[in-house]
This record gives sequence, structure tokens and C-alpha cells, in this order.
Amino acid sequence: MKEKIAKFVRVITVPPVLASAMLVILYCSFGKEFASLAEVLMGILCLSIVPVCAYPIAGLEKNRPDTRENQRRIAFILNLAGYLIALIIGITMKYPKMLVSIFWAYLIAVLILTFVNKETHLRASGHAASCVLPYLVLSYWMGGWSVLLCICLYGIEFWASVELKRHTIQEFLIGSLAAVGAFGCVWMAFGFF
Repeated sequence: MKEKIAKFVRVITVPPVLASAMLVILYCSFGKEFASLAEVLMGILCLSIVPVCAYPIAGLEKNRPDTRENQRRIAFILNLAGYLIALIIGITMKYPKMLVSIFWAYLIAVLILTFVNKETHLRASGHAASCVLPYLVLSYWMGGWSVLLCICLYGIEFWASVELKRHTIQEFLIGSLAAVGAFGCVWMAFGFF
């Protein structure tokens, strides 16, 4: 029973779903002050749809013995591509500051994760980072009830990832810290709206 619940939690808290939910919630709450509908849809495309393409692409290489690691590698590449494209479009098309700051935070988070995973003996969870970032953004801009909800979601997600042995406690926490670091970098460099 615990395993079924953990799998359900992992499914409903996948990073593309949380990124899309974050953008929709902010759009519904702040309207044009946050972004236009077209800008939100472009954000969903780059932050959610491009990264989720890693699963079908990895599935094309069925004969690889390291399927999960190959999936992680492709996911990192597509995350980086999607986040970079979002930021370039956001800056060149002069998207609102709120949305562009989110694009910056996502790009910095994936750069931190790439550095940690490639250049250190540590392994950071990309899943954790990509889920913590929307929680931080929503807590910052929405405040109140959203802070408590995001803390609860984080706790449940942490439990599910460790329960299913998708990540160790250390991997999940390091991934979470990558998101906190990215969020902090953007806040210090640009401030938030």
C-alpha cells in the first residue's frame, strides 16, 4: 500500500506538471502583470513540454542496459535546452520581469545541477530541484496558504522519492539546495517583482 501511495505522489508531482501549475496559478492570480496568455503558453512549452520529451526519446533506445541513466542524461539536455530557449525568448521579446525571473531561476538551477553531478562526487536530484523551484516561487509570490501547501507537498514528495528508492536522502536534499541556490541567485541579482 505504501508503495502505491508513493508512486501516486511521484506521478502527480512530476516537474513538468508542477511547472505548468505554477505558471497557470501565477497567471490566474496576477494576469497581465505576470504575463500574457501567449507568454504563459510559451513558458509551459519550454519548462514542461520540452523536458517531458526525454521519456519518449529515451524509450527509443530500448536496448541500452542503463535505461534510467540514459533517461536522466537526456532529461538534463532537454531541460537545459528548454530553459535556455525560454530565457532567450523572454529577454528578446521583453516578457514581464516576473516570468523572466522564473526562466533565470530554472536555467541557473539546471546549471548548478549539471555542475554538481558532473564535477563533484555528489549526486543531486534533478526531480527535487525541478519541484522545489515552483514551491519557492509560489511561496514567494502567493504567500499565506501556499507556503504551508508547498511545505506539505515537499514533505510528501521527499518521502515518496526515498520510499521508492529513486533518490537517497542526500541526493534529494542536494537537489533541493540547488533550487534554493538558483532562487537565491536570481533574487540577489535581479530582485523579484
